[in-house]
Amino acid sequence: MQTLDNPSALLPLDASGERWVNDILGRLDLDQKVGQLMVFPHYGPFVTPDVVEFIRRHHIGGLRIAQKFLPGSNDTRTGAAAKDRHCRPCHDTFDRPDLERIACTSAEFATTLNELRDIAMERPGGVPLHTAFDQEGEGADFLFEQRLFPYPLGQAVADDPDLVYRISLAIGRQARALGANMIHSPVLDVNTNPENPEIGPRSFGDNPEAVTRFGLQALCGLNDAGIAATGKHFPGRGHSNTDAHFGLPEITLSRDELWRVHLSPYRALIEAGLPVIMAAFTAYPSLGAAGVPGATSPAIVTDLLRGELGFEGVVTTDNVQMGGLLALYDMGEAVVRCLIAGCDLVLCRSYSPQRLQVLSAVKAAVRSGRYREAALDASVRRILTLRWQMGLAINGGKVDASRAGALFHDPAIIATAEEAAARTTVVLRDRAKLIPLPRGPRILLIEQIHHFHRFINNSYAHPGMLWQEIRRLRPDISTVAVNEKITDADRAAIRARLDEADVIVTTSYYNYRSHAIMIPVLEELRATGKPIVVVSNTPFESFGVPAWVDSALVNFCISGRENVRIVAEILTGHRSPAPGRIPLAGFL
Repeated sequence: MQTLDNPSALLPLDASGERWVNDILGRLDLDQKVGQLMVFPHYGPFVTPDVVEFIRRHHIGGLRIAQKFLPGSNDTRTGAAAKDRHCRPCHDTFDRPDLERIACTSAEFATTLNELRDIAMERPGGVPLHTAFDQEGEGADFLFEQRLFPYPLGQAVADDPDLVYRISLAIGRQARALGANMIHSPVLDVNTNPENPEIGPRSFGDNPEAVTRFGLQALCGLNDAGIAATGKHFPGRGHSNTDAHFGLPEITLSRDELWRVHLSPYRALIEAGLPVIMAAFTAYPSLGAAGVPGATSPAIVTDLLRGELGFEGVVTTDNVQMGGLLALYDMGEAVVRCLIAGCDLVLCRSYSPQRLQVLSAVKAAVRSGRYREAALDASVRRILTLRWQMGLAINGGKVDASRAGALFHDPAIIATAEEAAARTTVVLRDRAKLIPLPRGPRILLIEQIHHFHRFINNSYAHPGMLWQEIRRLRPDISTVAVNEKITDADRAAIRARLDEADVIVTTSYYNYRSHAIMIPVLEELRATGKPIVVVSNTPFESFGVPAWVDSALVNFCISGRENVRIVAEILTGHRSPAPGRIPLAGFL
């Protein structure tokens, strides 16, 4: 087993590894090989009939894991109708839109993953499972007993590659202790469009050299923690002006600009040994993918990524239940197109009966010759090679569950979290000279209940956390709590309190997954004529801090206790803001 004190890097493929890969591959039949391509969901702290069925009967090779449950889709945005019929939960899962969290410790979650690994090792061939998760600083699938860190754009504020390395190492060590093997990170998108609704602070910035410099350090930190890093979203979604979760974006940049700017980080990280790349569901006409998602295009995956860039690692799809893909194809057809294009792993994040259709469609494509069995074998070989590098040939990848939560208290990780919070929280501007907050005037804090605050809801992160931290230093500040996605009742609650405020401090949190946004409320507050201080998790005008806001502070990890404490200290004058600047052309 891995030890927490000495995290192990990914293993090289030596002669023993080649024998292991060849032995397993030689014993797999068609059903088993197709199963190895699939990464299906398992969420929450207990084993369901659904996940057992897919491991034992359908031979799936990977699990997309999280301590939280992912509810079924009930979205009404563009592409949601197609998305909904592919995302509704199966009857034997525990997945419902209104499901409350089931709190669990890291040890309990790790124990569940160990149990699933035992189930996998009992099937013919003893093929181990790998486990994948999503985390981009604060954006996280692991939340209980986990220190959270700033989004990549925040990490870049300090302009310190070593800090990025240590943050990635800390994220990787925490995840590895739980039993995770692969992370869908780092984000290598160069965010050249400030109107991009889905990338924003998930990117290291709008400069390809900076994205490359920090991306390389993220890769090294994750590798040293024994986690397989995944560069995304190839060939780059940073210039998009729509969200691929709900429609098909089209990036019309020239091939030269895409090559010079957006592909630059990939070229560097491939040369440095990046093990996995995620292909985007975005159209790129100048690269030969007009009107179709890039992950379904041989011109993108085979010709460009494999051919021109020479990538020999594993290619994974993005979530095949995204609206931009499903508006064009049924899920089974979409997956077959991705595999024919050259993808190896199929990522399916939501519970859905359509997973069975995917398996049937891929097997039918192999039997008909549409998807060549030689290509299938090549993909399975790459996947098994990666599992060897993950260390899954030893004990199926099980971990010591009793120590899974120990790293929350690890001095090095605590120090890194505190340093990251202090060095990445910035005053965006203060034309009104309201930071620190003046003494004397009555101050009202309007605080959104961030989705992670509601879900974690423990002493590390919970609703009202910013008010709690401010009151440690300024007990005279009052507050009103509102939902992240503002309701009419929230607006009424705010209006009822405005008369008691001379100065308003308000959060403006943007959630790219739900497109929750505070800006309409900011406009209403502006109309009162009262001085306003905005605390946001993103600096972009369209999503967090409009240009008219005179005083604003930005923190890129508003769910980490360390970060919220820094915000409170800056607002109350007990700490100076970080000297760093947000590394975007509009803010330098």
